[in-house]
Amino acid sequence: MPHSPVSEEKLVGFPARCLSLRQKLRVSKPELAHWLGVGRSYVTVMEKGRQAPSRPVFQLIEKLEAAANLKQLAMHMPQPDTSPLHTEMAGLPPAAIEALDRLVQPEEKPAPAAAQPIAKPLQKPALREKNAFALRVAALREKMGVSRPKLAQRLGVSRQYVTKIENGAHASLPVIKLIEKLEAEINNASAATAPATVHDTSRTAPTAPPPAPAPVAADIPAFSIPAAPVHSTPRITSLPVLTIPAARELTAPAQAAFTAAEHFAFSVSDPDAFAMRLAGDAMLPQHHDGELAVLYPNCLPHTGNRVIARLSDSLGGDVLFRIYSTADHGHSIVLSSLNPLYPPITLSPEEIVWIYPVATTVRQMLL
Repeated sequence: MPHSPVSEEKLVGFPARCLSLRQKLRVSKPELAHWLGVGRSYVTVMEKGRQAPSRPVFQLIEKLEAAANLKQLAMHMPQPDTSPLHTEMAGLPPAAIEALDRLVQPEEKPAPAAAQPIAKPLQKPALREKNAFALRVAALREKMGVSRPKLAQRLGVSRQYVTKIENGAHASLPVIKLIEKLEAEINNASAATAPATVHDTSRTAPTAPPPAPAPVAADIPAFSIPAAPVHSTPRITSLPVLTIPAARELTAPAQAAFTAAEHFAFSVSDPDAFAMRLAGDAMLPQHHDGELAVLYPNCLPHTGNRVIARLSDSLGGDVLFRIYSTADHGHSIVLSSLNPLYPPITLSPEEIVWIYPVATTVRQMLL
């Protein structure tokens, strides 16, 4: 049963209250979104006043505000009664309770230098991980003997995108999979030629064989995202079905199972496949409102493919069903519609959060 909306009277000044609460607790948007069980963009639109919160989210924010106010009040009481505070904090996530406990630390422990050594090590693992993947991409390009534009062409992205990855920026999941595939091909080719080289050197002198590419990979830890095959044996599975509003909050294919409003059985070869129920008339007359599209997140789109793309928040965060192609020698992505009322859209890769090819569509004939 859907929750009743929050009254307009209670929402007066809510964006400022939401921003003030996050600043008071000294937490980021992703942290607050994790406590509330929503996406990061949900917190952004709430703080900007562009979307009213659902009743459960509004009630949880009110509970966090009440706990924070009681926590600050307890700082100035000689013998505070902590029972109301414990009541307000009951049911809150452990990370939120830790943030509330930190509210009293600036006055009880005024020395800020003690907090700095704790914060810095928390950033080092993520930094090392990004640098490690950047080194992997640079090492792969060196093994292949290609320039950044050539590697970008193999990956289906722009040269600037490869540059950003080698400088430590995050890569999309399809690009990571393709880089892992190229690494495996290079390593397999090196392993196939290694025995002949060893035999040749053993005939001339008992010297050590030349170093193989393996030591380079040994110095670089594996990336944190688990590798998944681009194609696997087709299997019948229960696919989660997302609506377009739910797809706006999707940041990884694995989240589809938790936000799906329905499921349907279908045979797929992508282990992360999910489905979306289409809405709108941008792809008429071939595709209709309510049709199901099966998406393969582990496949890169090619020219002529039907794709579903989620645009960046700076462009409104829309989810579009279009035909994929490229321009400017692969530096730009063009999304075209079958309906002449919708003109083509040209985007840079940085303006797209995710883009997945549509493997097939299923139309419901009987209502």
